Amino acid sequence: MNIQSFLSAIPAEVAHELPKVSMLGTENGTYAVARIILSIVDWIFKFFGITHHPTLELWIYSILVFAISWGIGYITQLVIIFIVQQVSKRWKNPIYIDLMNANFFNKISRIIPALFFLVFIQFTMQQHSYLSSWLSRITWIYLSFIVARCLTTLSYVIWHHVDQRENKKHLPLNGLVQLICGVIWILFVIIAVSILVDKSPGTLLAGIGVFASVLMLVFKDSILGVVAGVQLSENDSVHVGDWIAVDGTNANGTVIGVSLTEVKVQNWDKTVTSVPPYNLITGSFTTYLPMQESNTRRIARTYLIDSESVVEASPELIARISEIPLMKDWIAKKQAQKAAGKEYCVKNPEGLADGTIDTNLGMFRAYMKMWLQNNPDISQVDDLFVNTLQQTAHGIPFQVYCFTNTSQWIPYEGIQSAVFEHVAMMLTKFGLFVFEYESSRATVLEGVMSRQIPAGDSVFGLPTPMIIKDSQTASQS
Repeated sequence: MNIQSFLSAIPAEVAHELPKVSMLGTENGTYAVARIILSIVDWIFKFFGITHHPTLELWIYSILVFAISWGIGYITQLVIIFIVQQVSKRWKNPIYIDLMNANFFNKISRIIPALFFLVFIQFTMQQHSYLSSWLSRITWIYLSFIVARCLTTLSYVIWHHVDQRENKKHLPLNGLVQLICGVIWILFVIIAVSILVDKSPGTLLAGIGVFASVLMLVFKDSILGVVAGVQLSENDSVHVGDWIAVDGTNANGTVIGVSLTEVKVQNWDKTVTSVPPYNLITGSFTTYLPMQESNTRRIARTYLIDSESVVEASPELIARISEIPLMKDWIAKKQAQKAAGKEYCVKNPEGLADGTIDTNLGMFRAYMKMWLQNNPDISQVDDLFVNTLQQTAHGIPFQVYCFTNTSQWIPYEGIQSAVFEHVAMMLTKFGLFVFEYESSRATVLEGVMSRQIPAGDSVFGLPTPMIIKDSQTASQS
């Protein structure tokens, strides 16, 4: 093609100044742009001493169009960024600041050079429809990519804003954001493929229907994870910061992340366990969130009492126990109930602590109940009782059931330890003993006493050496 068709519409006074290259033709309204670009192309050929070639001229022309578009777009982009920065200095909107920190405006301004390039190739390369078509397709794909990227950035900014300021229940919104971003990128891929093949996206979706069924089989676990993540979000089952324990795994700790593909749990030993959301939906897990929100935590432990130490309460024993704090008034009222035949009455109008006056164990139950009721670290609005469970070969289980006034781990452990240290200290004052297996030393001492080993002899086979002094020393040991 000859450039004369291009020059025919140009005034005679400037026509002789245009290069006579044979590559492009333009329509009315585009001469100024084409003339400038063609002049630059001709200057490049003359500068390097290259013979004019239509294909080479076309590629150089396309590169120049791209460079000019990028230059104009870059300058426009800098102006927009400058305006955005000036606005941020005067407008302290939280979402606007988050968008600035996420470089949202930088990303979205990158569509400006592509728009200029798209306009130039449409106006100045109309007679080269094949090249113009492919350059337009590539540009549209780039524009779609920028839009998809900006939408995902916007989604994460909105999620961050809601999660930090308005997500009071700590809902796992990250999973929903990932789902939205996944849908955005799937749509981008479909649009990009439809642009390349020059087909409608609807037609493309209908054509890949069978292939989609195969993908569902291949990515079954991922799809199930996505569905499970959505269910966890919708059912408000797991939150970041919750303490959970997942059955069948070593996950027992604080949730530090919830996504569509995994739930991260930081265990108490500082390790991190990743659990697929699908396991939480199909299996079972324990959440301690209600306990944390109630600011209480249960104590439910037992002490094994040696059954041989449980004896009938004699007057001497009752008199001795009456000297223990909290017991004098209780014993007096309990004796009055017994005298009236109401000791075992279900109704308890006096509000006495549960326990019987017949045995030392019954009185100890009452004492521990009153001691817990007077303990400021124990909740008085939740269940609180002291009882004995079914006797075993190891003794009588003495159970303390109550709730602390805090759900924090370290204070809770301290309160629980203090409770059972007090139990251990007070047992002997009631004439009770803890059940324990006999040690090797106790067995040997029993044999020494039964065989009457002479004093001064050494006994071997013990963890520490032992010399028998006399039978009285042995019995005391």
